[in-house]
Amino acid sequence: MKKIAILISNKGTGTNLQAIIDGVSSGKIKAKIVAVVSDTKEALGLQRAKKHRLPIKICPKKEDLLPLLKKINPDYICLAGWKQIILDEVIDAFPNRILNLHPGLIPDNRNSDGTLGLWNRGLLTDKAIKNFIDSKATHAGSSIHFLTKEFDFGPVMGRCFEKIKKGDTVESLYARLKIKENKLYADVLARFCKDENLTVLIVDGGGRGSALVDKYASSKKVSKILAVPGNDLMQINTNKKVKTFSHLKTTSVEEILEICKKEKVDLVDVAQDNAVSVGLVDELMKNGILVFGPTKEAGQIEWDKAWAREFMKKYQIPSPKYHVFNSEKEGIDFIKKHEGAYFVKASGLAEGKGAIPAQNQKEAIDAINQMSKFGEAGKTYLLEQWLQGEEFSAFALSDGENFQIVGYAKDHKRVFDGDKGPNTGGMGCVSNPLIINSNIKYQISNIFQKAINGLKKESREYRGVLYLGGMVVDDEVFVIEFNARWGDPEAQVLVPAIKNDFIDIAEAIIFSKLNKIKINVDKKVRVVVAACSKGYPTDYTKVKGKKVLGIEKAIKKGVKIYGAGIKKINNHFVVNGGRVLYLVGEGKNVVDARKKAYEAMKLISIEGNNLHFRTDIGWKDVERL
Repeated sequence: MKKIAILISNKGTGTNLQAIIDGVSSGKIKAKIVAVVSDTKEALGLQRAKKHRLPIKICPKKEDLLPLLKKINPDYICLAGWKQIILDEVIDAFPNRILNLHPGLIPDNRNSDGTLGLWNRGLLTDKAIKNFIDSKATHAGSSIHFLTKEFDFGPVMGRCFEKIKKGDTVESLYARLKIKENKLYADVLARFCKDENLTVLIVDGGGRGSALVDKYASSKKVSKILAVPGNDLMQINTNKKVKTFSHLKTTSVEEILEICKKEKVDLVDVAQDNAVSVGLVDELMKNGILVFGPTKEAGQIEWDKAWAREFMKKYQIPSPKYHVFNSEKEGIDFIKKHEGAYFVKASGLAEGKGAIPAQNQKEAIDAINQMSKFGEAGKTYLLEQWLQGEEFSAFALSDGENFQIVGYAKDHKRVFDGDKGPNTGGMGCVSNPLIINSNIKYQISNIFQKAINGLKKESREYRGVLYLGGMVVDDEVFVIEFNARWGDPEAQVLVPAIKNDFIDIAEAIIFSKLNKIKINVDKKVRVVVAACSKGYPTDYTKVKGKKVLGIEKAIKKGVKIYGAGIKKINNHFVVNGGRVLYLVGEGKNVVDARKKAYEAMKLISIEGNNLHFRTDIGWKDVERL
């Protein structure tokens, strides 16, 4: 059960305090009020606290507030008429845990009639209400937000509105608005303290999203799962209902926001890179919706590779030498003067296909010419030193300050066996590859620490999954890229290994309490193999609509099946993309795990002999055994 501390003063009458008390008493707010803190013994709200036999603390000096709160250690701190200045050290100690009710609409929001709302920054109680009337606003409104060091600012968790009537006075308008404020405070706390029958929305449509659906469905706290866009195979691993919205994109911000409101979503997991880059997390937060994932600014470490390289250089994160260009001519002129082996990379997001290897001048010029096919993503591009080594990926969960590494993987991006052919989004991978020894782990941890500290210094606190794509060169780790989400297909082997309830993890990250929990990961090895359309990643359009056969037989082999480019038509599964589905085998070692995956793959087919998959996933680890 969550613990709440309520801070009051003689500024108000205690109606918000009473609303919270009533919510707790009725069971609407599943929490315990551990203290009512006042800066004076004369606060009217103290009479309400005494009546309900609540613990009372008097704190006349602002310097004494932090020691008091640390001793109480509440999950949430509710400001309900508190007039003392909250010192920065208190906000630092309880990030995203101090709720404030502001009589105004925190920026970038509109009234219920579509007109622009008033912020009322710096105005309190009667003065704020008077400003609504004097400004001839159509509505008055209030916002509940998390307290930040910026005055009257911070992520908004809820809003309420009251239409201004002709002849309204401050007293009449405020009386009506207060009723809605009281309800709003109780509703927001009820949502935060809710610990069962949760509705979760996952923003992703591929194998990664399917793995997350599977994990959230295993939580006893979750009763309903939504996915945008989702896929028709997502429900195969669970009996819980999974509602998909296949007509939407992960970047359909307004539509996703409407779904959250209509379906009363308790938590959104933004798992896809394009969604991060368009600011979906930011928009959901502005509208008071709990969201797991980084903001657009924090996510720039993925969606802008040029910016990311400059960031790594600034914070001394080891990475390849690089050069940034904004036109074909600039890059070609450079190549003619500096021959060598490079990776030519689109700076923006290109669905995992924007990095083109070039071993010589001719291949480099050809790769530069290909940047235009990536549109905006390829307008700025990089020429990066081609390092010779072995790639891996590492994943950490971060709450903006603390982090925990939760696993390592080795993706196989080339389309054909032996790591040949063009890059794809990923043909399969193995968890915890044997190249990751204690020395490599130490270097990886240092890199994560530098990245998370650096992002915090840049005021881009990173909350969510941070993906480190690295390369080991002569026992030294270099960062090839950072991604602002789980990898795909890495999620399919790493997410199942996490034993914790994902709701607990999400809340710990959102409310900056990751240091309060220990993330437990099993020791099994997992191998995932992608079942693809023949012709992937270049031209597989002829395969679309073909039947996918053998799914029911394969799942009986004890593997996990995660859908991706697949849909159901007339009771048959058919191809709807390049990577159709994933088979995950698990075991005590890589040989055992991949044997299970490939035995199941023998049962899968796409009509017309149109199935393609690699047969050597995990081959380097097999050689190392």
